[in-house]
Amino acid sequence: MPQKRHYMLPLGVVIPTKNSMPYLPAHLEAMRAWQDLAQEIIVVDSLSGDGSVDFIKTRLSHPNVRFLSHPPGLYQSWNHGIANITQTFFYIATTGDTITRAGLEQLVSVAESFSADVVISKPRFAARDGLPAEDIRWPIDDIIATLNITTPRALAKLEAVIFAVANVTGALLGSSASNLYRAETMRRLPFPTDFGTGGDGAWGLLHAAEVAWAVVPEIFSTFLIHPTNASDAEKQSWRTSRRPDDVLRAAMTAWRGSNTISDTELQNIGWEGMIGALTSFLDAKAAFDQNRRGSVPWVVNPRAWQNRLERGRSARRLDELKQRALMNRAGQDFCKAC
Repeated sequence: MPQKRHYMLPLGVVIPTKNSMPYLPAHLEAMRAWQDLAQEIIVVDSLSGDGSVDFIKTRLSHPNVRFLSHPPGLYQSWNHGIANITQTFFYIATTGDTITRAGLEQLVSVAESFSADVVISKPRFAARDGLPAEDIRWPIDDIIATLNITTPRALAKLEAVIFAVANVTGALLGSSASNLYRAETMRRLPFPTDFGTGGDGAWGLLHAAEVAWAVVPEIFSTFLIHPTNASDAEKQSWRTSRRPDDVLRAAMTAWRGSNTISDTELQNIGWEGMIGALTSFLDAKAAFDQNRRGSVPWVVNPRAWQNRLERGRSARRLDELKQRALMNRAGQDFCKAC
């Protein structure tokens, strides 16, 4: 069996906790395989009452570990931990989720090679009993399949925007269990806190064109499917937050104002058509979702069938426009930096 190399990466780790005892024994045991790679570990606890902090203090052995306390709030706590990171990159070790040592090393290597702000990869999924769970299709699946990514590569600015528009029911970031972030970038552009439990998804929409993305096609992390610790207020905030098309329109206005994206680039990717198809899709989806919540079964409601069909047509139209944008001559110039 090869010996583990002993060195540290320019890496910090944030461990957010909130009554996390059910997951901590296995989580900390999994971290033993790679925690020596990290220069620092920051535990951010949200007023746990189940002994989470004391358990970590007795089980986590690292020369530079700090314990911070922050009031409950998912992304507020993440941002608090990130603000205290001193290293170039950081990994969010969300309790229950795991990553391999080789995977973490690769994320850092890719971030350095491509000068990336965010490196994303696809996790596998596990149930609470530890057994494999059914795969869930996320935006990264679309990115990898559509661009035929077989080795790590950068995403160009317009590619990131196109996939953000075409995948608003998911999140470009996927799960932080399989991602790496540049600390300076995330301090400058923190996770939004007004989207409830969807802050990471909103972050991808708000900043798709502003950051340097890289994609790793290998799977080396596991996302544990378990009940959320989010508060009722966070869940409600997600339901009443701004629609993705509104977020993207506002972001695009900002990008144009800062010369991040030019009008010529927008014309080349067919921006108006894509955002229009997205709005049609979201309108139809909202109407169909309302039909499904009605007192009459939706299958006997003609209006529900119309909304469902329109949702499907709009989704197909959006995918067609995505493919056209990526095949566009300007689209073939996206990857000069890849």
